[in-house]
Amino acid sequence: MEYAVLLTITSIQRYENEEPETTQLVTPGLMRLEEGYMELSYEETELTGLQGTRTDFRVEGERVILRRSGGVDSKMTFVVGQEDLSLYDMGFGALMINLRTESIRCDLSEKGGTLTVSYSIVIEEEANGTITYEIRVQPMGSY
Repeated sequence: MEYAVLLTITSIQRYENEEPETTQLVTPGLMRLEEGYMELSYEETELTGLQGTRTDFRVEGERVILRRSGGVDSKMTFVVGQEDLSLYDMGFGALMINLRTESIRCDLSEKGGTLTVSYSIVIEEEANGTITYEIRVQPMGSY
């Protein structure tokens, strides 16, 4: 089943010796509920610096996959306690990103809910900090 939803996406980036940087995007999106997985999809905007990019968060039990395509291409897999090595292609250059998932919380259903993913990140072999995504989902209808 596919639902039109309103997504409130909050990204908090914490880097050593710096104040946390918070970005919030409120945007329409889609939530798909299928046997074995749930998926949230939306189009990025200028606010996030990723205009022209589609972002999908796919929840498969204890695993979350973040996939971006368009202006930025990447796939990151989050499993608590595990590391993932990913190529983050920005069109004009690419970076190798190593991430370690710290926590995942998900209470999504057809009535909405929240998905939160926190992870530490290492870019090009240099520790860079932690990132937390919190996505609040509010249903707008189904089709």
